Amino acid sequence: MQMKRLRALLRYAYENVAFYRRRFNTAKIKPDDIKSVEDLCRIPVLTKLDIQRNFNSLISREIEIERCVKEETSGSTGIPLTVIASKESTYIIGANRLRHYVENGGKLFRDKYVFITSRRLSNERTFLGSLLEHFGVFRRTTMCTQDPIEEVLDRLVNFKPDVIECYPSFLLLLAKELEKKGKIIHPRLVFGGGELLDDRSRKTINSKFGVEMFDLYGCTEAGDVAWECSEHVGYHMNIDLLMIEFVKDGEHVAPGERGEIILTPLWNYAMPLIRYKIGDVGTPSDEHCPCGRKLPLMKVLDGRFEDFIILPNGRVLSPLVTLRYFENIEGISEYRIIQEKIDKLTLQLVLRDGYDEDVVTRLRNRFMDKLGEDITLNIEVMDAIPRDGKLRRVVSHCLPRKRFVF
Repeated sequence: MQMKRLRALLRYAYENVAFYRRRFNTAKIKPDDIKSVEDLCRIPVLTKLDIQRNFNSLISREIEIERCVKEETSGSTGIPLTVIASKESTYIIGANRLRHYVENGGKLFRDKYVFITSRRLSNERTFLGSLLEHFGVFRRTTMCTQDPIEEVLDRLVNFKPDVIECYPSFLLLLAKELEKKGKIIHPRLVFGGGELLDDRSRKTINSKFGVEMFDLYGCTEAGDVAWECSEHVGYHMNIDLLMIEFVKDGEHVAPGERGEIILTPLWNYAMPLIRYKIGDVGTPSDEHCPCGRKLPLMKVLDGRFEDFIILPNGRVLSPLVTLRYFENIEGISEYRIIQEKIDKLTLQLVLRDGYDEDVVTRLRNRFMDKLGEDITLNIEVMDAIPRDGKLRRVVSHCLPRKRFVF
């Protein structure tokens, strides 16, 4: 199934997407030359900068862009992106997002479900939605990590959720606030995703919420990629919807070896992302999960590891909050936030060609509005941001450790 869908996508991209026509011709290959997973290495990887610089030529000529859904990525590597998907493919993404929930015991029509995100999403209900909720169906709400932690906690206590899905860093903050306030929440299921989850953080979250949380791995560009089951021996990969490669030095690694994660979503024909280098490192596994599911496993995830920012008033900001300050400000190629002192931040920016100081002004106003006047903000426009491997987009010199733990 996977190879059939891959070959169909490759043929479509070659015939309808200018970028891939050029890329395949330059590499002197045709879609029909890709007969196995190993043959994929003949196609050059697609980087975030490739997408930034070739946005228009990556969109299918058969697609009416006005009828597509535009998504901005979180910029978790310091390189924000905009991607396009057809409305039909967003239904597939949405259905795929239910997989980890249902497979781990979620009761689709009965659970009180809270999704805590860094975006402010509307909780308004249609008449049908209100009617269903009245009868105990689709009882769902969203909360925002940008709100004060005390306010989010009070809302959670009042809502009494069965299921919580949130970033691990914010789950840690909630766990600390639960302990501080002496309050208790008893969700049946807790899902975390979007950030690296270390063992110590997992144990803290499990202890404070009284559950064994499930970790997820995914991204805006490709949707949910892999997820944990109750056995917690690895992440089940959604290979029916994605081609997932682990590559080192241009070759696929063996099971148990670390490699860069390369993704090819098999459902998005509006803007195909073929061999997309997500910027993370993982390890494929040839083990069989005791749960009996046949989806293959991956084990180690490296990347998305950031610092927290502590403001002079004691407020703690998750890195997933600060990245939202860059939303809807076009012209930023890369960025990094450095907390030099408790009251001093430095933003390092690389601007795209054709953008000027207006971007800097808008960004300064956004940060000062969000963080308050007690912060000194320095903005440096650079040709390139120095890095050692993957770019860490949030760096704090004010924490006793490089990780926020308690």
